[in-house]
Amino acid sequence: MRILLDQPDLLTPSCSRRLAFGLGADAGEGGERIAILNARGARFDGGADESDLSLKWIPQGEAEYASGRSRFRLKGAAQLLLNRGQSYRLAMRAPSESFVLFFPRALADEAWAAHSGRAEAFPEAPTVAGHSPRALQAPLAELRDESKAAAPSPERLEELALAILSEIAALAGLRRRMSVAIPALRGSTREELLRRVARAESYLIETRGASLAGAAAAAALSPFHLIRMFRAVYGETPLAWVAGRRLDSARDALILTADGIEAIARRAGYESRNAFDRAFRRRFGDTPGAVRGRR
Repeated sequence: MRILLDQPDLLTPSCSRRLAFGLGADAGEGGERIAILNARGARFDGGADESDLSLKWIPQGEAEYASGRSRFRLKGAAQLLLNRGQSYRLAMRAPSESFVLFFPRALADEAWAAHSGRAEAFPEAPTVAGHSPRALQAPLAELRDESKAAAPSPERLEELALAILSEIAALAGLRRRMSVAIPALRGSTREELLRRVARAESYLIETRGASLAGAAAAAALSPFHLIRMFRAVYGETPLAWVAGRRLDSARDALILTADGIEAIARRAGYESRNAFDRAFRRRFGDTPGAVRGRR
């Protein structure tokens, strides 16, 4: 697979570089390829019509994307998936880093076929800026690290990019199902409500001591409306959803790290070990100590 790695650095121009892998001496830059754009800058205004499926991420700083009438503020762990042919504008107002992946049509279609089991084109997905599942975030962070290496491994870049595309297909399918579950008649209304649910999700994930009122304010919905949306999409209320997500992360930490159980409990939002143990047992039918002992 042909890989283009473009790293313009407007803050330190001498650190800019552009690398190509898998290209023959006379191949040029046309044809099918995965493109990785990792840029740093302080101020930028621009836009384009997206010909490839793309995933936008701002790992440092923040930026605002606009597509149609919708605006998306990206910072931290949130990403934006844009469909093929979707136009956008990007505005960056402070020193920030963008990390963007572009996938060609044939490769995206192949990833969707592998995910869905059907030989069909990658479908249009709701345009939502939100926290992606851990299965996507982990290889994305690893790809960024590999891209910054003095001598990036072409094989590793390709493997990570394909793993990310596979998870993007799963995410697109998930968001399509979530949109259908939203109780609204018009597709545009369902998509807007899904964006608001995503904003509530980001608030819940990022805010220690998050409240229902805060989540509703982040989504610009009433608490009753937000509860209805969460129950339609996830089958549970907002605070129950985020508590379950944090317990899932705690279980991963118990299995994959050597961190102390008390420290894991605090990261999950529990001030006492007893409260953490009770919540953990209710969700998994087992204690944190038993899970740690079997790893």
